[in-house]
Amino acid sequence: MWENPLKKPHTKRQRLAIACLVLGLLYATTYIPQRVITTSPSDVSRIHVFDGQSGYEVSLSERRDIDSIMRNLNDITFQKGKPSFGYMGYSYRVTLYDEDGDELDEFIINSETTLRYHGFFHTAKSGNIDYDTLDKWMAQFKTHYDE
Repeated sequence: MWENPLKKPHTKRQRLAIACLVLGLLYATTYIPQRVITTSPSDVSRIHVFDGQSGYEVSLSERRDIDSIMRNLNDITFQKGKPSFGYMGYSYRVTLYDEDGDELDEFIINSETTLRYHGFFHTAKSGNIDYDTLDKWMAQFKTHYDE
């Protein structure tokens, strides 16, 4: 049987190279800046904030507080950075809960421009985290607790 000399059979090596390239490109798309926190404010009934520097913790259940922090976080676009595995210490660990008390999401806020989420650091590219409000809430709690 006569074979077309222009048509070359694909080798296993070529198929493996193509598969690796496709997987690499798919992984690279995770580094495109995007919104990281997408939980709707109406789904959140309580926000638990743990201060990693002092050990104090506070639960926020006022609707205006929840709406304020969730709108702020939902509006920020983040750039995924290096893996955060093995890093110790943080400013605030934030856990979101629904009406049934089930955990919706958890992330760590390190500064007004950095958070840790799903094992990676993320840097704010549009807007900043309202870090001052978290500091204010924690300071009010510390003052009340220490009295």
